Amino acid sequence: MSVPRSFLPMRWGFVFLSCPVRLTDEHQLDLVRLAVQAYFEDTPKVAFDWHTCRGELRVESDAVSLGAFSGQRFSADVSVPSGSGRVQFLVTEAQLEVARGTVAEA
Repeated sequence: MSVPRSFLPMRWGFVFLSCPVRLTDEHQLDLVRLAVQAYFEDTPKVAFDWHTCRGELRVESDAVSLGAFSGQRFSADVSVPSGSGRVQFLVTEAQLEVARGTVAEA
């Protein structure tokens, strides 16, 4: 999968992931894309079933802070061949806007 240039800042530190299972880079980016889509479509929960990864994503709250960063919080219960767990991540407001354009183009 080729990553659009506008997604590179997210990959390098503006999205924070916490997960007890190993997710591929592709699954991480797919979760971010799905989260952005759910956020802008005002959908609180979205089920997904991808190749080797399935679960349910939730938009958790309006905005939260993580140290000096603040943004939208998301979580997802995921199941992959190596196990299951809850992914938690934060997308900054600036990155939501960048990703919004990328999701709209897809």
